[in-house]
Amino acid sequence: MNQPAPEFIQAAAKATNAALMARRQSALPRGVSQSHAVFISHASNAEIWDVEGRRHIDFAGGIAVLNTGHSHPEITAAVQRQVDCFSHTCFQVVAYESYVELAEKLNVLAPGAAAKKTLLLSTGAEAVENAVKIARAHTRRPGIIAFGGSFHGRTNLTM
Repeated sequence: MNQPAPEFIQAAAKATNAALMARRQSALPRGVSQSHAVFISHASNAEIWDVEGRRHIDFAGGIAVLNTGHSHPEITAAVQRQVDCFSHTCFQVVAYESYVELAEKLNVLAPGAAAKKTLLLSTGAEAVENAVKIARAHTRRPGIIAFGGSFHGRTNLTM
């Protein structure tokens, strides 16, 4: 079912994919890759609509982090509850209970009998970099084994 975009999105979505691609090429460096020459207007569940109104199935799901789909009501409600408290802080500067609570829950779920600790990060590259640093510190060895030809991130240590 093709769902119409909210009016404010429709008003902003007068550009074509080609026109936005030209603007993108002018404003962004070539190193910022893009798989498809399509610009999203809005999304619902596992479907996205481009700025020209064409519907697409979202197989990427935010690179596999969107398994609940776009605009899931429970996720939207949870985000609203959080924003009502505070929208963003850095735990390393100002700590908050829900960070500790999530770490405790993940520690219980992690396999094995050893003591567990959890570090929450924003990106996969950050996670890979920290995993390398933690492994090097724990083993006192500089080398690591990695899969060739795989994507590990865009930071220096992950490339």
